[in-house]
Amino acid sequence: MNEMLKYLEDFPAQCEEAVRIAKGYPIDITRYGSIHQVVVCGMGGSAAGGDLLKSYLQGEAKVPIEVNRGYALPQYVGKNTLVFAISYSGNTEETLSAYQDGLSRSARIIAITSGGRLKELCQKDGIDLLEITGGMPPRATFGYLFFPMLTLLERLGLVGPKEGEIRETIQNLQVLCKEYSSQSKPNLAKEISEKIKGHLLLIYAPEHLAGCAVRWKNQFNENSKTIAFFSLLPEMNHNEIEVWAMAREIMKKFYLLFLRDNEENERIRQRIIITENILKNKVAGIQHVVSRGKCLLSRLHSLICLSDWVSTYLALASSIDPVPTPMIDLLKRKLAGNQ
Repeated sequence: MNEMLKYLEDFPAQCEEAVRIAKGYPIDITRYGSIHQVVVCGMGGSAAGGDLLKSYLQGEAKVPIEVNRGYALPQYVGKNTLVFAISYSGNTEETLSAYQDGLSRSARIIAITSGGRLKELCQKDGIDLLEITGGMPPRATFGYLFFPMLTLLERLGLVGPKEGEIRETIQNLQVLCKEYSSQSKPNLAKEISEKIKGHLLLIYAPEHLAGCAVRWKNQFNENSKTIAFFSLLPEMNHNEIEVWAMAREIMKKFYLLFLRDNEENERIRQRIIITENILKNKVAGIQHVVSRGKCLLSRLHSLICLSDWVSTYLALASSIDPVPTPMIDLLKRKLAGNQ
């Protein structure tokens, strides 16, 4: 079995362990009073949990949540900002820089990492550190990087109780991973990977599924080494749709994936149907992917889970090992001055 498939099968257990780690962490809640905003700092797979956290909590959180991908923090960050410094390896240079920036502004920082330089800095600076299991590709550690943030926000009183939704989400993931790992029964993940093989991929999703759309795009890039893009509705109806007015040969190389929510807004539903009808004869094909689950947390994770399986099956069908990232490694060596 490919190593990535094993990570995917173990994903529900990873989520359970991540919740246990965050619940058991001896955080001093009094250090985190008067929080006015939350900023999640990370890159790549380490930022993915922040994207979903923002999508999930945007209608509920008592303070705004933003994801920061870069070396410096926004100007508003200060003593009333909670900064999650997320680096699975602990050596992500952008996150380490943002950590130092937050420290210089007296931001309240919580780090999540498996070790590395970030762990060393937290221990030196007296910063709260949640240490998670190491040795995996960062994109395979979504549970470790998402659920501790959600659990800690709950413990700090910045969001309401989440135990029931988390329980439903993990149970749903157990069912889905069993389905997607099946070699004998109908397997939606394999079916989609077979349809889209050899195509350029374009993901369309409603705004509240933005975190999922980013994940689908990134997983195709890293796991499948496939060109993929994403856009959000209704925004793309106000600009990008004009691209399709012209008949270009390259358009037939695109396969469209519409991410759908089983409780989506009626106007969004109509926009998706109309958009599909406009584009269906211009592209190679269209696939709708509908969330599964009752609560929003469960529905979002159902789409995240499916992206992992589809992109991995697509890689294997293309004789690609989804685990190595040779171009990322090459770039890091060159940045470090190692040719």
